Amino acid sequence: MMKITKITDFTSGKKIQGFFLCLEKHLRTTKSGDLYLDLILQDSTGRINAKLWDMTDKYLDLFFKGDPVAVKGIPSTYQDELQLTISHISVADSARYGKYGFDPLNLVPSINESVEELQKRLSVIIKSVKTTHYRQLLKTIFKKYKSIISILPGSVSYHHPLRGGLLKHMVSCGEIAQALSAHFTDMDGDLVICGVLLHDIGKVNGTKDDLNFISTDEGHFEGHIILGRDIIAEEVGNMEKFPEKDKLKLLHIILSHQGTSSKGSPITPKFPEALLVHYIDEMDGKIEMMERSIKEDLNSGEWTDNRNYFRTELWKG
Repeated sequence: MMKITKITDFTSGKKIQGFFLCLEKHLRTTKSGDLYLDLILQDSTGRINAKLWDMTDKYLDLFFKGDPVAVKGIPSTYQDELQLTISHISVADSARYGKYGFDPLNLVPSINESVEELQKRLSVIIKSVKTTHYRQLLKTIFKKYKSIISILPGSVSYHHPLRGGLLKHMVSCGEIAQALSAHFTDMDGDLVICGVLLHDIGKVNGTKDDLNFISTDEGHFEGHIILGRDIIAEEVGNMEKFPEKDKLKLLHIILSHQGTSSKGSPITPKFPEALLVHYIDEMDGKIEMMERSIKEDLNSGEWTDNRNYFRTELWKG
C-alpha cells in the first residue's frame, strides 16, 4: 500500500510520496547554466516549493500547470523554509492511482465550515432585508448561482483561497453588515447588506470551477468587478419594479468596493453605504489572511517569519 504524506507532515530529510496539484511550473537556469524545474505543489493541507534538478528534458512535457501529480522526493530546509527535492513525478489519475487513495478533491484546501450551514446563514441574512426589491434580487441571484458559489474560493491567491471560500466570505461580510448597519442608523442598511452580499458575484463568471480555480478568459479581460456589475444590471433589468436610483447606487457599490483604482476599482466610493461595503470587504479579507498566515506558518516559536502578505512577523498567540 502506498503511504501518502501530506505537506503539513513533511519532515526535513525524510522521504515522502504523495499526490499534489501542480499550481506553478517554471523552467529555470542555475548559476552554472543547468536547467531545472521550479514548482509550487499543493494538497488539502498547504503548499510547498519543489525543485526537479535532474532529467529536465524527460519531465518538461510530461505534466503541466494545473495537473494532479504523483510525487516522490525528499523535503529539506533552505533559508529556514521547507522545500521538496523531487526524484520522480507523473500525472495522477483515478484509473492508475485510485487504488492507492488518489482523490482529486484531496488536493484542494477547503473551508472547515459546513456548506449547508453557511447556506442557512445566508438565507437568514437575505430574509432580514426588508426592502422588497433588494430582497427579491438577492433571492434570484443566489438561487441561480447557488452551486458554483458553494465551491469557488474567495480569491485565487489572496483572501479565502479555499474551496467554498467565496460563500464563507459572503456570509461573513453579510453578518458584519447586519451588525454595523444597526450601529450606523443613518445609513440604508438594506442597501449595505445587498451590496456586500453581491460585491464579488462577478467571480461566478470570472473563475473556473476546476481544481486549479484559475481565471476564465472573461475574468482576465474584464475582471470580476465589471462581470458583477453586468450580472446585477441584467437581473435588475428583468425585474418589474426596481427604482432607478437604487439600481445606480447598487451598481456603484459593486464598481467601487475595492476602494481605489490601484486596487482594481474603476471608481472610488462616493456615499457612506459604498464606503462601508468597501471597509467590510477589506476587513474580512485581511483578517482571514492574517489568521491563515499564522495557522500555516511552519516555524517554531511564537512568531511567524515575515514572508507573508503583511511583510512582518506575526504573533501566534
